[in-house]
Amino acid sequence: MRVTRPVVRNYTWPYRRQAAAWVHAGGHALVWREPRRARLVFQRPNDRDEFDLGWWSVLDLGRSDYRVARSGAFAGMGYVRVPHDCYSIVRDRVVRDSVHEEPTRQIDLDCLACGACCRDNRVELADEDIARFEDAGRGELAKPPYARRDDGRMVLVLRKDKNCSHLGSDNRCGVYAFRPDACRTFPPGSECCLSSREEEMGLVDGVRS
Repeated sequence: MRVTRPVVRNYTWPYRRQAAAWVHAGGHALVWREPRRARLVFQRPNDRDEFDLGWWSVLDLGRSDYRVARSGAFAGMGYVRVPHDCYSIVRDRVVRDSVHEEPTRQIDLDCLACGACCRDNRVELADEDIARFEDAGRGELAKPPYARRDDGRMVLVLRKDKNCSHLGSDNRCGVYAFRPDACRTFPPGSECCLSSREEEMGLVDGVRS
C-alpha cells in the first residue's frame, strides 16, 4: 500500500512562522522554545479517524492527549510537549527526515513482507476484544496460554521469540477476522510503524534503501 506520511523538521522559536507553514503543508514540526523545552506541532487530528498519523505520533511519545493552540502562529494546530525522556526519539525523527525536502513523503509498505508490529509488542485486550473472541467462538483466546494478566490488564502472550502467538510464518494473522482493536487500528506509516520496522528489520524510513 502507498502511504503519505508527515516529514519532521526542527525549528527554534524565532522561526515559528516557518514551522507553522510546514505543518500547514502536512509536515510535523519539532519546535524548541528553550534547549530543554520542545513541542511537537502537527495538524489538529481528526478525532473520528483512528488512523490519523498526528494522533499516533503523540501516542509514540507515550502521551495520550494533546492540546490545540488558540492563538499565535500555531492557532488551530495540535501540539504536545515532548517529555524529556523522548528527546532522542524526536531528534532521531528529524535526522531521518533531513534528506526529504517536502513536508510529506509517500512510501510503499507491504505488511505481509514485514509483520514488525506483531513482534515484541504489547497488545492489551479491551472488553470489546474479549466479546469479539466470544462471538467468533474463540473465547479461550482471552485466557492462558493465549493471554495473561499484566498490571491489571489482559494482554496477548508472546512466544519465546517475542513474536505474537497468532503470527504465522507467512506474516499472516491467525485471528485476523476478529483481531483486537489495538491491531486493527494500528496505522501503516505511523511513527509506531516506522520505529517497529527499524527495530525489527533495520528498515530506516520504513523501506529498504
